[in-house]
Amino acid sequence: MSANRRRVLVTRDESLDGPLSSALLRRGLQPVACSVLSHVASPEPEALVRAARSLEDYQWLIVASQRAVAALMVARGGRPLPPTLRTAAVGERTAGSLVAAGAALPLTAASAGSAALIAALARADRWPGRRVLVPRAAEGGREVVDALRQRGASVEEVVAYATVPRPRDEIVAAWEAARPDAAVVASPSAARALVRAIGAEPLHRLARVVAIGPTTAMQLEALGVLAVVPARADFDVVAELLNGALAQVVQR
Repeated sequence: MSANRRRVLVTRDESLDGPLSSALLRRGLQPVACSVLSHVASPEPEALVRAARSLEDYQWLIVASQRAVAALMVARGGRPLPPTLRTAAVGERTAGSLVAAGAALPLTAASAGSAALIAALARADRWPGRRVLVPRAAEGGREVVDALRQRGASVEEVVAYATVPRPRDEIVAAWEAARPDAAVVASPSAARALVRAIGAEPLHRLARVVAIGPTTAMQLEALGVLAVVPARADFDVVAELLNGALAQVVQR
């Protein structure tokens, strides 16, 4: 492992062979772990099981994360998704998880963020009367849900999992050990946990802060940190963006 690799902080809870870390390594960057959140089981498991085992009653399933797909499939007892169920996902990785669960051709947006997915969904169907299931994180955004309800869809939300901040001293210790040149912040809740632990100033000193999605970028901005948003919520796109940005810093 080269000592000259630029170090990129990964706030996701993943190992060095995780999807974001692997994408960074393929481009010659060194991922350094600073997991800021812990994930816990759904606080409403009965509702999750009930929804998961009655997916045949829905026309659409819309998910924002691979973790939501995994929780839903566990609650479904491993049965594949119904073949007639239409699906949509935030990001190609989440779409891949849907395909592995039995979905055919999940809808994804061409760019990052809920607004792009809402626009894609608006073109994909006539929504009045459509039954839609949205399994999400307890603190997940509700923009897609609200938009579909405004279009007349019957949307049921169910909490698939929850996130809680790791203890502050653990986050601070991980940050100090990481010594990053750049950082990737994956969610608004990760942004809050990181800035509350270390403050905004250490992030100002980085060459680049990348937010996965405009909602995360807006949360960072509210906390006093400016971030760039990749064109798509895809880890390879994130890694390519950072590779180019850090190469420019080296050349200066």
